Amino acid sequence: MTLRGLLLCLMLFGASTVTASEQESLSAGPSPFVLIARLHALPNAAAQVVALSRDVDAKVELGEPGMLLHTFDADPDDALGFVWTEVYADSEALLFHLNNVDLGAYLEAVSPHLDGFTIELYGAVSDEAVAALRATGNSVTHYSNVLGYIRDLSP
Repeated sequence: MTLRGLLLCLMLFGASTVTASEQESLSAGPSPFVLIARLHALPNAAAQVVALSRDVDAKVELGEPGMLLHTFDADPDDALGFVWTEVYADSEALLFHLNNVDLGAYLEAVSPHLDGFTIELYGAVSDEAVAALRATGNSVTHYSNVLGYIRDLSP
């Protein structure tokens, strides 16, 4: 391939990348989004936090089809730090999660073992779902969607 041909390919590739990154924001409510919950255990309470989290994880998996991803991860720099990463199908799935009796029991049981709990939302989430999450009394930061896309993975 000549240098001119290579430059043409690079220009075309660059143009398609720019187009893809300039899409409008997603519609709030019917779009999947991410929730990150950061927990920090009290000294000597990490094992209890993990045990309680393991129990609720199994219940959420069985009872919440709108929860597409639900992981509990350890902070690599802090043995007392943990992160829930959750991907919801839509805002209704978050509202369903917030009304899950198992979640309420978990939060009540785990709270005495924590000295920190914050929540971050990323994406197009309905105002109703954001308000319901803030009504829990936890620290919530919503990073509103500015642009992006959701890839269709259906067969």
